[in-house]
Amino acid sequence: MEKFFKNVQDSYNSVAEDYAKKFIDELDEKPFDRKMLELLCDKTEGLGMLCDLGCGPGNVARYLHKLGRQVCGLDLSNDLVELAKKLNPEIKFYKANMLDMNIIADSYFGGAAAFYSLIHIPKNLIAAALKEIYRTIKDNGALLIAFHTGNEIRHFDEWWGKKVNLDFIFYQTDEMKKYIVEAGFMIDYVIEREPVKEVEVETKRSYILARKNKA
Repeated sequence: MEKFFKNVQDSYNSVAEDYAKKFIDELDEKPFDRKMLELLCDKTEGLGMLCDLGCGPGNVARYLHKLGRQVCGLDLSNDLVELAKKLNPEIKFYKANMLDMNIIADSYFGGAAAFYSLIHIPKNLIAAALKEIYRTIKDNGALLIAFHTGNEIRHFDEWWGKKVNLDFIFYQTDEMKKYIVEAGFMIDYVIEREPVKEVEVETKRSYILARKNKA
């Protein structure tokens, strides 16, 4: 499994510049995503730091910061982390694997967003990743997840002319709900939508907002 995550890391390092150019401003054209991030802020008001999990170039972190929240970002790709720092100098970004965020203390975040980042975690490890995320979130804090809905795995050997070895793993909404509840969260909202034409890859998307149970 270490090799799998090395492939993910190397793939995103390879396309980091192209990826940042493509996605750094994508929320400008995605009003629904902005509304969901605003909902995350509402549900975590007064709970402190938010985290952009699988932050890429920091587009989600940037929007959360714009909304007035203290925020940081974590990503497996060191090249994307460095780009995120340059593009968003007012935000802290760190290299980390969502399965082992040992740089983060228990119950540290007021909430977190994982926008299309859990899709690179194999299904046999998704429960462990969600439990690790649960560990880092405060009581009554919230997690907002966005993912591609379905049963397929899309494999890329090439992306923007660069060699990669990358799987995009789709999840059924009920399947992801099960993993989230098993991790200890309570689900508040589940929303599915069609893609924004000419802006997004044409896949159906799901959003789940869940809360950490108060101990």
